[in-house]
Amino acid sequence: MSFDYDFRMQIDAPRPVVFERLLRIEHLSRWFCGWCRIDPKVGGAFKFGGETCIILPEQRSWETTIEEGEVLRRFAFTWPIQSSKTRVSYDLEDAAGDKALLRVRHLGVPFEDTTCGSVQDAWRMCLGNLKSIAEGRTDSVRPDHSPATGPDLRLTVLIEAKPSAVFGAFADPTQLDHWSTGGLPRGTATVEPRPGGTYSFGWNAGPIHVTEWKTDQHIALRWSRHTSGLVIKFDFEEKASGTAIYFSLTGFAEQDGHDIARQRGRWSELFVCLKNFLESGSSGFLNPYEDQVRKA
Repeated sequence: MSFDYDFRMQIDAPRPVVFERLLRIEHLSRWFCGWCRIDPKVGGAFKFGGETCIILPEQRSWETTIEEGEVLRRFAFTWPIQSSKTRVSYDLEDAAGDKALLRVRHLGVPFEDTTCGSVQDAWRMCLGNLKSIAEGRTDSVRPDHSPATGPDLRLTVLIEAKPSAVFGAFADPTQLDHWSTGGLPRGTATVEPRPGGTYSFGWNAGPIHVTEWKTDQHIALRWSRHTSGLVIKFDFEEKASGTAIYFSLTGFAEQDGHDIARQRGRWSELFVCLKNFLESGSSGFLNPYEDQVRKA
C-alpha cells in the first residue's frame, strides 16, 4: 500500500516570488529541509537533509533528480523512499490580486506516518512556512523527529500579533473554525468560555470541555478520548515582537510514543495555520484536510 498527497494553497505573493522560494537553497532551508544542494534544471540533482526534513534521510541525505520543469511555473522531482520511486510536483498559477495558486503533490509514499507525526501534517507544516516566508514573514514550527515519550507534549510558537488578537482566535468560534481547518471553515467549531463549557475545534475526536478560562492569558481544556483522557493548556505571553503561546498536552501513557508523535505533528501544523491566519488573514489551504491524502 502507498499514499498519495495533494495540497492546494493560495499564497499572497506573485508567482515568480513563490517559485523562487521553491528552488533557492536559502529559502528551502527555512521551510523544506535543514540544508540542500540543487542544480535547478531538468536532469539536475537535488540533495537535501537535516533534522527538519518531512522524512529523515535514510543515509546522510536524500538524493533526488529533477525530472521536469517550466520556468516560474512548475517543476517535479523523483524521491526514492524505502525503494519506492515517489514523485513530488509543484504547479503554480496566477490568482487575482497578484497572488499565486500552488498545487503540491507527493505520490507513491510507502507509509502514512513518519517520526515527526503523519506525512500529511508534516507537509502542511512545511507549506504553511512556505506561505509565510513567500509573503515576507517569519517561519515557525518545523518538523520534529526527536523521540516522543510520555506523559507530556510541549510546544512553543511566536505569533506577530497582540495577545488580545491571538486569544481572540481561540475565543471566537468563527476564527477558530478558520485556522483549525486550515482555511476551510466547516461551521462546527464551538466555544463556551467558562469552566464546564463545551469547546470544539470541529473534529470528531471525543468531547472537549473548558476547565480554566482567563481572558488573554490562559485556557485549559479536558479532552476525553476513547483511549485516554488528556489535558490541553494554552498560555499566552506578550513579547516585544508579538505573542508567545506555550502549549502543553498531558496525560499520555509512557508507551504512547506513536500517539505523542502524531499529536505533536498535528498541533505543530495547526499552530502554523494559526500564525498565517493572524498575520495574513488566511491559513491558505484550498482543499479540505480529509481530501488531501488517499490510499493508492
